[in-house]
Amino acid sequence: MSYRSMTVCLDNSAGSSRLLEFALTLAAQNDAHLTGLHLTYDPIILSDPYAVWTPMLLEWEESAQKKQDHARLAFDTAATKAGVNVDFSGYRSSDSKEVIAHARASDLTIIAQRNVADNESNLDNNFRENVVLKLGRPVLFVPYTGALPKKFDTIIVAWNGGREAARAMADALPFLQAAQQVKVLSISEKTDEENDLPDIDIAAYLAKHGVKVEIERNENVHIDPADWLLSRAADCDADLLVMGAYGHHRLTELVLGGVTKSILRQMTLPVLMSH
Repeated sequence: MSYRSMTVCLDNSAGSSRLLEFALTLAAQNDAHLTGLHLTYDPIILSDPYAVWTPMLLEWEESAQKKQDHARLAFDTAATKAGVNVDFSGYRSSDSKEVIAHARASDLTIIAQRNVADNESNLDNNFRENVVLKLGRPVLFVPYTGALPKKFDTIIVAWNGGREAARAMADALPFLQAAQQVKVLSISEKTDEENDLPDIDIAAYLAKHGVKVEIERNENVHIDPADWLLSRAADCDADLLVMGAYGHHRLTELVLGGVTKSILRQMTLPVLMSH
């Protein structure tokens, strides 16, 4: 198993060049094709008549085209330097539907953590939530600040025996197989027989895929799980956290669970999530 195709979501934010460099490094390491999707805001027409907005729309379109042309040039230049096979698409939209439609044909999608201080970001508040819960593929979220690892040598897998955790562990296998150290952190506030998978089964499953793993069982953990996971990641000097993305229905809308949302807000290392 390997990641043969990757998608990276880019916009006009200052962090996009940093994200692109990271994505190209990852694609080169995995000999993967990388698709760059650049998103720019749609114009919002507030009132009629349309003619009133025509000059503004033309000015906006010219500016948006210049930004996407610049993004394409930077993307192609960086890809040539990295020796990665790529393609690029630009959209006049910040809607996650475009990304989801394309990324379902990729093994892995790479998205930057939201930086609330960056006014140039073109991804709306619910963009990341929608992608990870609706995509059906693993999503690698990259923190917007701090040094990024060159390789995922030390990986932590968050395990609670649930469906999402099992999906994330399987989706992360290419990274787990290449890692030097993999630690599965089993965390629970109480014993859940329905979701409980004996530690030996987890280790055996990963061993069959060539992964050497250390199991750390943590029961009766009553502090905030997100804080606990990020603290353990720091203690282990981890390069990557693998975890399930947990959602719940609120009326007809699927929204992120508390732990998942907290991790996305507080993350200090790359996080691979699957739902």
